[in-house]
Amino acid sequence: MNPTAPPAFSGIHHIKLPVTDLERSARWYGAVLGARRLAELDHHRPDGILFAVVLDVPGLGTPLELRLDPATASTLQGYDFLTLAVDDRSALDAWTAHLDTLGITHSPPLVALAGWLLVVPDPDGQRLRLYTTTPHGLDASRVEYDSPWIGTGPTTGRAHDGEPGPRGITTLTARPGKDRELELLLSEFAIAAHRESGCLAFRAHRGQQTPGTFIVYEEWASQQALDAHHATPRMDRFRTDVARLAASPPRTQPLVPCRRR
Repeated sequence: MNPTAPPAFSGIHHIKLPVTDLERSARWYGAVLGARRLAELDHHRPDGILFAVVLDVPGLGTPLELRLDPATASTLQGYDFLTLAVDDRSALDAWTAHLDTLGITHSPPLVALAGWLLVVPDPDGQRLRLYTTTPHGLDASRVEYDSPWIGTGPTTGRAHDGEPGPRGITTLTARPGKDRELELLLSEFAIAAHRESGCLAFRAHRGQQTPGTFIVYEEWASQQALDAHHATPRMDRFRTDVARLAASPPRTQPLVPCRRR
């Protein structure tokens, strides 16, 4: 069979991003990127439930759809879904000042493979990136491969000494009537923890058959990274909130890999 040329297409129709809260994400992209919601393109199910909104983002060149899909959004925490071009380091510094004015979490300016890079987690922990089109001109040895803000492919989850980094499962049970509040607390804490240096995984799950029970899985690159996580002010606030919302103290079980003979 002779190969044939593929039919032509005319460009990107739109970009779709899963989110856990449509209104929150639409406000965030409006503040950060100047996005404007195209209300006439709001997506509603036949029963009237809103399940997606479409944004016009200046300079993007194609619409950005925010699709309500909490499960996928949670799975994609830490994923670099979109990289925007900026001119040079001066332009990147202007973005840093803009984000600081808004109180938005972001990376420091990073030495990436070709240019300078700024990484900005959105409300679901998915990473928007700003990359300079002007090369930084630095030696390849300066590229920050070890930065937690730069993804370098699948990780083995091993610490520097070759041993697996610490992993654990924590079980929590909500007080009567507090399950939704505890769920929101765990979801927000997981997003924040995933941004910390050395965090390889941090996911919160709710029991399908026991909705008041929550399971948290976490994995860290090293014991030092885990210790630093436990010492943060955010962890102190988290412990206080959990004591108020959970029926009993959390039960944590450290995990070790199964060994082959």
